[in-house]
Amino acid sequence: MNPYLIDTPATISFSGGRTSGFMLRKILDAFGGKLPDDVLVCFNNTGREHPKTYEFVRDVEAHWGCKIHWLEYRIVDDKPTFAEVTFETASRKGEPFDALIEHRKMLPNPTSRFCTVELKIRTAARAIRARGWGEYTNAIGLRADERHRVARMRGDNKNELVAMPIADAGHTIDDVLAFWKEQPFDLMLPGGNNAFGNCVGCFLKGYDKTLRLMREEPEHFEWWAEKERTVKSLGRVTGDGALFRADRPTYAQLMEIARTQSTFDFDTYDTLPCACTD
Repeated sequence: MNPYLIDTPATISFSGGRTSGFMLRKILDAFGGKLPDDVLVCFNNTGREHPKTYEFVRDVEAHWGCKIHWLEYRIVDDKPTFAEVTFETASRKGEPFDALIEHRKMLPNPTSRFCTVELKIRTAARAIRARGWGEYTNAIGLRADERHRVARMRGDNKNELVAMPIADAGHTIDDVLAFWKEQPFDLMLPGGNNAFGNCVGCFLKGYDKTLRLMREEPEHFEWWAEKERTVKSLGRVTGDGALFRADRPTYAQLMEIARTQSTFDFDTYDTLPCACTD
């Protein structure tokens, strides 16, 4: 049985990366090139993705004729909800993330990763509930070579039907990269790799990786530094709640380190696992 022929109704979580794009194409092919009406492709925008990610999502929709629902977190009457936007109207200055921080009155951190939960997972769930769906399959782009993440995802999701067709099909990063080499378009992140993927300045990215990104495109990190400078003004924020990470320098300090210190040829491999996918 073709693992890409997922049970419906279903959502396809499209992160704006190559792996989830590969999954989307395989699911499209499994359904004969056109998705059923009860399959929704969701791109959940935090407003902190790289501009090339937005262009890639737009290009996938244009090249494959597949409707992609651009969703964003919103607060209305002091309650979380969602809005559907487009490539042209999507937030690009962190507005959904700003709304979440203001509502929670603290910053997410490695022990309280509510950013992914609220900005992506629950935002998509709210859009589904608005359609009146009950139980549905959620297709997530994890590969066969991401065994630990696959095992963790299967264990953590007790309240929804999760499909990981790439992993079930045995496809790996080599298959994904080979696929995109044959396409007329691609994700054009700087350097050709996924270091700039998802939220560019994500606090779960390793120390050395963060410094390298800061040296290449420092403008993406000004928002993160500003949040750490100003979040205390929201009130009720103390200690670690005013930092994205308490185990390393602040974003402002990291930007100064990136500006003044030389680049080294080693990596500390301290990137932390997350629910965000490629």
